[in-house]
Amino acid sequence: MNFIEQIESGRLVSPVSRKRLIYDKEYSRLRTLDNSESYTVLNGEVPILVIDPEWAAKYSESSSQMLSEYIPENALKTLLRRWVIALRGKDYRSSSSVEAFNNLFRNIKVDSLYLSIGGGPQRPHSALVNLNIGPFPNVDVVADAHNLPYADEIVDAIYCEAVLEHLQEPRKAIAEMWRVLKPEGKVYAITPFLQAYHGYPYHFQNYTLTGHVYAFESNGFEIIASGPCVGPMNAVVGIFSTFLKEYLPKFIGAPLRFLWELAGVVFLKPLDKILLSRANAYSLAATTYVLAKKTGRNA
Repeated sequence: MNFIEQIESGRLVSPVSRKRLIYDKEYSRLRTLDNSESYTVLNGEVPILVIDPEWAAKYSESSSQMLSEYIPENALKTLLRRWVIALRGKDYRSSSSVEAFNNLFRNIKVDSLYLSIGGGPQRPHSALVNLNIGPFPNVDVVADAHNLPYADEIVDAIYCEAVLEHLQEPRKAIAEMWRVLKPEGKVYAITPFLQAYHGYPYHFQNYTLTGHVYAFESNGFEIIASGPCVGPMNAVVGIFSTFLKEYLPKFIGAPLRFLWELAGVVFLKPLDKILLSRANAYSLAATTYVLAKKTGRNA
């Protein structure tokens, strides 16, 4: 669903007042009906719906890691990046987390709005509208997860992966998910438990499975499913790889890291197929997942 369809259906609103917006195509701007607020539409395609655009721009530009993942590079760097991704291999997600993901996309209708908070540069499902803090490639709406530019009870489902750890006030963001979701709407979230610090540009917290579940339950959600997503061996491989990168001289750490990650791909990570079937897999998982449902209506 493109932003014009979202505007025409009254779904996209001001993040400040939540007033309905209209599209002024001549000036490539969104504005409220009373002209008290207006927002830029980048290249006539991507609405910039943040309360403080200057802060958002500085935030998105301050992380070299984020920029390197989102901004297109030359052909050689792209090939190298793909090689590194191939080397690191699959993350062997638990079957229950894959089932929870698929559950989110059942019964999609033509006019359904599926929001990916923190989405891009990938789009794990074609139905997802990518929302991010910066106007990166494959981002459809620029906005802050703490102040979603959507009307109350207008979103059908939300996908949120590797985002809550980077938010200064994750519970406020979860409360916003509750607000914009329709009654019975679902949210599927994946968040790190045992991962090293990775700032985009900040990294505020990780979640145990208990903490992940509580973050949604305490905001009124009913938990449909939860558990480990990416398993213990991925956690071990990832953390030790970071140790080699951060604490050894590069001429020693780089080749050791290459060998370690190669061993991880060939021998270690595949063990998660077995370990994730254990009842205690959550105790050393790299990431955990929650599939939750909004029960009731907004006050």
